[in-house]
Amino acid sequence: MNEEQIDIIAEAKIVVTEIFEQKVNPLFVFHNLEHTRQVANAVEMIANFYQFSETDKFILLVSAWFHDTGLSAGRIEGHELESIKIAANFLQNHNVNKEVISRISSCIQSTQMPQKPQNGIDKVISDSDLFHLGTNQFTKRTELLRQEFQSYYKTELTDKEWRLRNIEFLKSHNYFTGYCQQKLEPVKQQWIAQLQRKAIA
Repeated sequence: MNEEQIDIIAEAKIVVTEIFEQKVNPLFVFHNLEHTRQVANAVEMIANFYQFSETDKFILLVSAWFHDTGLSAGRIEGHELESIKIAANFLQNHNVNKEVISRISSCIQSTQMPQKPQNGIDKVISDSDLFHLGTNQFTKRTELLRQEFQSYYKTELTDKEWRLRNIEFLKSHNYFTGYCQQKLEPVKQQWIAQLQRKAIA
């Protein structure tokens, strides 16, 4: 990436960190700064594997940093659109051209569930957002998601109910990139098998 792009990403990290620390409700224990950093690390890993152009890497990294900032509005529903507005405002202030802003908006939108990526880089950020499903972080991250879900929706789920929800979600989920299909899908299948064993125990 060129010096200007590197500077913008550095500034994005500062702005996004401030948003999470000052404006996002602490009940969002899953969709938080740690998750954002993990998504940014994942997009970088996948982009490097595919040897993406510097511009595509820039688009992916900015998208990863901003993709959940819309939670600062206090709602999970539609937070991607809020995130797009926040990112676009930041990028316009840094004189980023409209085409790049449009592609970043598309990336952020593609993280909305159910995921519907439109192109190659959309697929990368979609997979990065759910990277943990195929790693040893699955149990920890899923427990944080359960806490967040129960706090946000003011509901309680039994262990069995949560397991069944996870089994259904994992079975319906698909990785879009060959990288994640090869490296993460086998691990995800192991988590499904483990959850199914516990569900019938």
